[in-house]
Amino acid sequence: MPLLLPGERRFRWLEMLVAIAVVVGLCALGCAAPGAPRRGKSPTLVAAAHRQARRTAPAAGADENAAFVERALHDVGFRFGTDGTVRALWGYLRTSHRVVRAREARPGDVLFFDTRGVAAAPECADEAGIIEGVGNDGRITFVEVRDGRVRRSFVDPAHPSERRDAQGEILNSFLRPIRIDDPPGSRYFAGEMLCGVARVL
Repeated sequence: MPLLLPGERRFRWLEMLVAIAVVVGLCALGCAAPGAPRRGKSPTLVAAAHRQARRTAPAAGADENAAFVERALHDVGFRFGTDGTVRALWGYLRTSHRVVRAREARPGDVLFFDTRGVAAAPECADEAGIIEGVGNDGRITFVEVRDGRVRRSFVDPAHPSERRDAQGEILNSFLRPIRIDDPPGSRYFAGEMLCGVARVL
């Protein structure tokens, strides 16, 4: 190794210090352990619902929307099992997570609807969906599965019995069809059937 004059030694030390500083700075930006998740990049339930929507549509059935919501929850890391019904999913979420009021709903919360007319909180649900967005007016956009199709639907807790607003915007989606033999007072709109909102923790 050639001898270095005093000035050259100081210059080489300075070069080494700069190189070390660059390496340390780069590691601070991105030298995480292989496979380590980056902050702010963890999947959300809304994103998981969209991923589920892009996959093969689930088979039509009584609890197809329960399967849709459960797969989205599993996709973001929740490990639980139910009997595959919406009622069991509601039971899991209300006992293991948090029930919130409809006016406090936010994206990623899970909505539950009673289309049968029971509407008692412990029983509550036979349909479910995942909230995609909440407007300034409180109208909720949610993703659900019905008849084997992924749908974007709406519910307005403040106006449960109104189909549209004055501008023609849909406030509440139909959750069941109108039948000729329906008794008086039958419910059809999502707002009339909303019976629970759960927030996963």
